[in-house]
Amino acid sequence: MNISDQITLGRIQKPSKKQIESIVESDARINIWEGAVRAGKSFSCLLRWIEFILKGPEGEMMICGRTEDSIVRNIIRPMQRLVGSDMVYMPGKREVRLWNKIIYVVGANDERAAWKIQGSTLVGALVDEITILPESFFKMLLSRLSVPGAKLFGTTNPDSPFHWFKKQYLDRLEYPHLKVFKFLIDDNPSLEKLFVDNLKKEYVGLWYERYIEGKWVLSEGTVYDFFSREQHIIPSPPGRADWYIVGVDYGTSNPTVYTMIGYSSKTFPNIWLEKEYYWDSRKEMKQKVDTEYVEDLKKFVDGYNVKYIYIDPSAVSIRIELYRYGFRGIMEANNDVLDGIRFHAKFLNNGTFKICAGCVNSIHEYATYRWDQKASLRGEDKPLKENDHCMDSIRYALYTHFKDGEGSRMSAEDLDMVRAQAYGIEQHGRFFDSTWSQMGTL
Repeated sequence: MNISDQITLGRIQKPSKKQIESIVESDARINIWEGAVRAGKSFSCLLRWIEFILKGPEGEMMICGRTEDSIVRNIIRPMQRLVGSDMVYMPGKREVRLWNKIIYVVGANDERAAWKIQGSTLVGALVDEITILPESFFKMLLSRLSVPGAKLFGTTNPDSPFHWFKKQYLDRLEYPHLKVFKFLIDDNPSLEKLFVDNLKKEYVGLWYERYIEGKWVLSEGTVYDFFSREQHIIPSPPGRADWYIVGVDYGTSNPTVYTMIGYSSKTFPNIWLEKEYYWDSRKEMKQKVDTEYVEDLKKFVDGYNVKYIYIDPSAVSIRIELYRYGFRGIMEANNDVLDGIRFHAKFLNNGTFKICAGCVNSIHEYATYRWDQKASLRGEDKPLKENDHCMDSIRYALYTHFKDGEGSRMSAEDLDMVRAQAYGIEQHGRFFDSTWSQMGTL
């Protein structure tokens, strides 16, 4: 029985020669597809995983990712499109059933996740975005793959050259049970040239080197090193906003910041930072209480059509006070720092998001918000907790609303399509939108 006999044919892109070679040659204990975004690595890995389910040893298997939601988006739904009704996902049990095989679904978003798989005996595992999973979980997972012929298949985008996965696995060329397949964006046969050219223009600096060139490079210097007054600052709002969103970074000893972001479907840019509130209790020599901050926010939003207010998830006391005052549209912000920074950077770089000249504190922070060099040398991407209050406030509103808001359910990988969505441009090159030609036997 061939894998192509089990996959639903039709609207799926034929794999490239490089993708097929990676599928055929991925016979080691650990098999990794790494490289640029939209390079075809996830599709190749998924096809190999399906083949392994079909032809591999008998036994229990596992699909792992950062969260169960991300696993559903990035793995389970694409698998269902490929194999059809043969596959049954049971979210209540966190299991997938396919061809009489049991496949467990496990989210691993912190160090405590390792205990979830203690005691398991596995014949195979598929790991989505390895570098964002805890090291302890990955090592525990490898120890569970104890059945003869057991294999791990995984994908990752580049990260820091000091990341534990890079140092302990990818850099160990002598490691006898590891195969690595590197993909760049030009290796993906399903992407049209226009889309590739536009995607390359969207990334700058660190993100371009990692997500387009596929390099494992250090995060250093200023976070938004491409920010310039000429390109990113406008003297005043470009027009009347359809509505506004507000970001709140709440501090007691640290500054409290509100940022007002406008949106218009009729102007360019269509998203802009219109004004800010910045209270530094140390500098002002006066500490405000929650009721005073709420009164200030009430004045800040007065006269504006504010749709939602996104607040630092840890700021429980002011959120309660806002409810007491009758504020509506209070939302807990998504505090995923790195994805939020990447999203923010893309909106700045593609011209979608601009900063009004009156937002002087925000403009100052764009020039001074820096990566933590000590953390970088440990293999971690972390900005310093300095000059970050406006940056956090903007990120809370911009990332949470335009990533998760308005009914959208995008994954981190889907952020790579955000410019097309922001401008209403047709999306090109998804693997499942092209005509499939027979793969033959893999």
